[in-house]
Amino acid sequence: MKRLVVGLGSLLVAVLSMGPAAASLDSEAPDDVEFIFARIRYHMTEDAFWEQRRELPWHHDHPLSEEAYLTILKEVSQVHTAPNAYQIVDIDSPDIFKFPYLYICEPGFMDLNEKDTKNLREYLERGGFIFFDDFRGQRHLQNLLYQMKKVFPNRNLVPLTLRHTIFDTFYKMESLDMRPPYGNAPVEFWGMENDNGSLMMVVNYNNDFGELWQWLDEGTASLQDAAESLKFGTNYLMYAFTH
Repeated sequence: MKRLVVGLGSLLVAVLSMGPAAASLDSEAPDDVEFIFARIRYHMTEDAFWEQRRELPWHHDHPLSEEAYLTILKEVSQVHTAPNAYQIVDIDSPDIFKFPYLYICEPGFMDLNEKDTKNLREYLERGGFIFFDDFRGQRHLQNLLYQMKKVFPNRNLVPLTLRHTIFDTFYKMESLDMRPPYGNAPVEFWGMENDNGSLMMVVNYNNDFGELWQWLDEGTASLQDAAESLKFGTNYLMYAFTH
């Protein structure tokens, strides 16, 4: 598209025009892309292997969710990316500093060691941004809170309201009320700020954008739910780029 598109109608058109397979799994992204979606591979709690036997928690919905998100992002924004512009990055690797935006799936199973903690702290202090997604239940929320206290003992994750700038960065969100992909627990949005009052991370609690994007790629998602999740996801990235 030649102009910036911000309307829900245009987003739905982009969703409807998306093909069933957005990219080949063994293809490489163009060298000149501006944005690569970096998914974090982390060390896991012991129960992760028992509760998630079919697929490792950090890997959920990969790569279909990335392909769907990047396909739509390219259509509705001026971000130069590609459907196959995604990469898996180890949490304790210096490679995380190559990416301004990280995606962490199922953080309820994340277990940070000392090296992980130091790496994430430095990444965030240097201006990086993290999007936590795909987890539910008090036990998993408490684990994320505990892990983030390792990174920043004096900072807190707090619930966000609709008044926060992240919900009005590209799309103006009218509500934070979303239908949860699983169960009946209400969807909540959390965040942690740096010393300047800008978010360093955003947290989707009782929510799962990655699943919605995978369902979109498979053609099984509700268009309304998919469009809303893509609007939120676009806002997250634009906020990270501009703050």
